[in-house]
Amino acid sequence: MLSPSMNRLLSLVAAAAVLPLLGLYGLLMYIATPSPTGGMEPTVTTVCYIAFTVLFAALITVALNFSRQLSRQAKGEYQTP
Repeated sequence: MLSPSMNRLLSLVAAAAVLPLLGLYGLLMYIATPSPTGGMEPTVTTVCYIAFTVLFAALITVALNFSRQLSRQAKGEYQTP
């Protein structure tokens, strides 16, 4: 078991991991968007939008769930998933 202070720190780290994920998501959406000078076909763009959205939503959900569980453990509440 980790100490409560370490659990709190790791909880903040897991929550802060969401910000780079959102930045990478925005960058990939920008790259996948067609522009007048080039880009992908609209169908491929739509598939990329859907795939990236599902992938990043899952990653963000996992990071936030880890953060919440570590926060609960820091308070002494032990819950099984």
